[in-house]
This record gives sequence, structure tokens and C-alpha cells, in this order.
Amino acid sequence: MVMVVALATTNPLYLGIVLLGVILVAVMAPRSGTGVTSFRALLVFGVSMLGISVVVATINGSYGDHILFTIPGPAVPEWLGGLRLGGPVSAEGLVAASIRGVAILSVLLAFGVFNGAVSPHRVLRSTPAALFQASLVVTVGLTLLPSSIEDLRRVREMRALRGAPGGIRGLAALVVPAVVGGLERSMQLAEAMEARGYGAAPPLPRHARLAAAASVPLLVAGTWIWFYELEIRWVGAVLALLATACLAWWWRTAASAHKTTRYGDEPLSPADRAAIWGSIAVMGTVGTLRVLGEGAFAYNPFAGLAAPEFHLAGGLVALAVAWPAVRLAFAPLPKPRTTEPEPSALAPRSVP
Repeated sequence: MVMVVALATTNPLYLGIVLLGVILVAVMAPRSGTGVTSFRALLVFGVSMLGISVVVATINGSYGDHILFTIPGPAVPEWLGGLRLGGPVSAEGLVAASIRGVAILSVLLAFGVFNGAVSPHRVLRSTPAALFQASLVVTVGLTLLPSSIEDLRRVREMRALRGAPGGIRGLAALVVPAVVGGLERSMQLAEAMEARGYGAAPPLPRHARLAAAASVPLLVAGTWIWFYELEIRWVGAVLALLATACLAWWWRTAASAHKTTRYGDEPLSPADRAAIWGSIAVMGTVGTLRVLGEGAFAYNPFAGLAAPEFHLAGGLVALAVAWPAVRLAFAPLPKPRTTEPEPSALAPRSVP
């Protein structure tokens, strides 16, 4: 849900609400030691991406009316597609780069919170049968980051015990063993899953594969006509409905072709089910408002660098990403564990 909301809007006010909501959930969410480490790594990576976005916008120069300074650079031919090295740097370009960086930072932090608080194996057991292959890939990806960070921490401790120097010079000696270990575990996991029959479902029928392949061009064509051909918008709506029908047909066929057995269903409380359906409703609302042009989700800093608008509907949709914080605030506290001393094997036992 965070990814949909963050990538569907360019309004900095809404992105700020999304980022604050993700940080609030990150503070309240329970995490293990590996989850905390992976969240910090993603936080550093996201802030670095934000800085890189601003630096690239500064080096390439930008267009706009509010010029801040000028960077000298060589002249680039026009046939390179508008590439610039240096030139005037405007406030509009820096604002646009910052908006992109904040959106990426929000998505990365949300991934870090999810990765640290949710078990990937439970997610794999809860996914529908039609998305089993994709969920298997996502599960392997979710487990790769924490395990690689744990290997990185272990290698760093071993090097510190041996008296190896740290800093930037020892970065290669830290990263290479962690990457090699992650690749080896991925290969072992893939071999183990192949030996147990994972991914051995029969291929889908030809009509289902054709429907899935046709859904993408139909959706792209429908979106293009809806936004750029205002006279025949109804054609875009019809193509979008056809793409949805093709996806539904593929979903049904894939779900019936892959048979799965479960020892037990994942326990979901009514509050969790309501939160899941609420998240789906929020994503649908974002898409609807974005298509209709309502809610001030689109902001163009190059249009005079005007102040972004704020609508109540858009603000509530952006605030909805923080619903896990409400769920965590009212969640029952875990009961403290009481440990009783075990009877010794040499102690006398009473015989009834």
C-alpha cells in the first residue's frame, strides 16, 4: 500500500505524511535483532538515494524560472536526447529530485519495516495459489537481506578479533564474503525446493498464457487513450476493462492448475481481515482519484514553483498508510513467560 500511494503522488505534503506514517509504524513495530539491522541498512540506503537524486539533478542542470546557481560544463549535442552536464540549476529541479527521493525513501523504509516484523514463510503460506511462483521469489528476496546483513556482522566481528583494520579499506573484505554467502544459500535453497517439487506445476493452457500476455498491451493502450485522447476516452475505459478480464481469466486458470495443501490456515483476526481489505480499498481509492485528477495528487514544481495544494481526501488517503500503528497500539501485550525450576534427575520422586 505504501508503494502504491508513494508512487502515485508527487505532492510533497502527501509524501511527507506517508514518510511520517512509515516512521511511526517502524517505531511501534516489534523487530528482531536482524530486523533492526536490516531496517538501519535500508534507512542509510534510502537517505543515500535521496542525496544521489539531488546531486544528479545538480550536476545535470535543470530548467526553471528560479535559477539558484550555474555549474560550468561542456556542451552536449542535441541528438543525445537533451542530456546536460552542468548548466543552470533551478529550485524547480531540486524540488522535483527531492520529491522522487522522498518517494523512494518511503518505499524502502516500508520494505524494511515489513521485512523486520513479518515472517516471510507465513507470507508464502498465506498467498493465493495463482501467485505461488511470484510469492516464492519474493520470499527468497525477503530472506536474502537479513541473512546477508547477519553474515556481514559476523565477518566484521571475526576480522575485529583478528586485529584486521576497519574503515573503507576493509569494505571489500566485508562485502565479498557476505555476497558469496548469500549466493551460496540461495543456490542451496533453490536446490532444496527443486528436490521437494516446488515449482513443478504443469504449464498453463495456451489461452491463459495468451490472456496474460494480452493484458499488458491492452492496459497500456487504455491508459494512453484515457490520458491523451480525450475525445475517445470511452475506448480507453473499454480496453482497461478487457485487460482486467484477461487478468481475471488468467488468475482463475492459474489458481485451478496449482494445487496446494496446508497443514493449517494462518490465524487472522477480524481486525486483521478488516485491515487487509481496508488497504485494498485505499489502493483502489488512490488509483481512482489519480485517474480522475481529484485530490491534488499531481504536483508540478516546474509550473512556477507554486505552493502544493492540500485536499482532505488526499490527506486521509496518505494518512491511511499508518493504520498498522493503530493496530499495534491496541494489540494485547505479550504475556510474560514464567519459568519454573525443573526437578533434578537425582531428586527423589514421590510414587503414587
